Amino acid sequence: MLRRIAIIAIFLLAEVVAVDAMTFSWRDNSTVYASGPIEEGDAAQFEALRTFRTLELDSPGGLVGEALRIAKNMDVRGSIGTVVKPGQSCASACAMALFVSGKTRIVYWGGRLGIHSCASPDGAQASECNQAMAANATAHGVPWAVIEGFGNYTKPTTMMWIGAEESECFGFMKWSAEDTENNGLACFQLSLWRSLNRKPAEVTAENANDISCRMNAPTSLVHISTGDEEQGFSATYRKACERIASDPKTPKYAAIDIIMWLALTDPDVMALKPGTLMIRILNGDKTNIGNCWKCFTIMGMTKLLHGYPKEALEDLERAVNLVKRDTGSAPKWLTSRVDVAAKAAKKNP
Repeated sequence: MLRRIAIIAIFLLAEVVAVDAMTFSWRDNSTVYASGPIEEGDAAQFEALRTFRTLELDSPGGLVGEALRIAKNMDVRGSIGTVVKPGQSCASACAMALFVSGKTRIVYWGGRLGIHSCASPDGAQASECNQAMAANATAHGVPWAVIEGFGNYTKPTTMMWIGAEESECFGFMKWSAEDTENNGLACFQLSLWRSLNRKPAEVTAENANDISCRMNAPTSLVHISTGDEEQGFSATYRKACERIASDPKTPKYAAIDIIMWLALTDPDVMALKPGTLMIRILNGDKTNIGNCWKCFTIMGMTKLLHGYPKEALEDLERAVNLVKRDTGSAPKWLTSRVDVAAKAAKKNP
């Protein structure tokens, strides 16, 4: 039955016609790049591949039964990590069967997952398919509530696209095999608080965690304004969030978000060594860092504080270009920092 069920992939940015089966090609000796729609016979192709460690995904999805057979073989192999690199999309059965089956799972800045519920051939929601996908996802550590939520609130004809940070805070990502921190609480708490029109609690040394620090940070993806002009600027708040940003258990993108806020607001941030900490958190991965607008903001603000305005200007302009690429616009607070760096660079050429 599942073999006949296909998840319908709706692309928001471009029309893509799926005419070929999934293609498996080698990036290097340990990385396989899987692209194109998932069609009949792709599981057999996958099973024939020699041993490898990383599956790089760029697919609109396709046949659910075939995708779940690939996922089963991934379990047999036992040590495959999944990634979605910048400019790539993994949607539908790709996201809900292949990506979630990785022992490690990373969406890079500039990559995205596409999530929705299954469709039967007549276009109606397919409950059997949704249950099979949810069972596979939860078996690999994706929070049950996340799968239940997406299954109930995304229609077969509607694609919900989520980027790197949302993928992490919803609990789809897993940076290491031992990582148990991405439990989906951050995005669900945000959604709940928005629906109830609630304000986040003031951060203290006792209650500080990655959710509270991000939700109060003025620049955060999950920021909810308290209406307080002094929001988040107390020394107690900064020190508490410095500790959270440095904690290896903090989800990595959450830590980067907190570090960026500190670089923008904390006069003593240099003691934290924000640039060095940011690179360590992302394991020195040049591809991810090079597509991370928040990383370039951190580097730009650090160089500006060190007295290198010309170099800071280059980093901040790169941050603006990247955030425009990913979201279509740049926040005013970021462009204002570009102006500050530009003026400083003119004074100190």
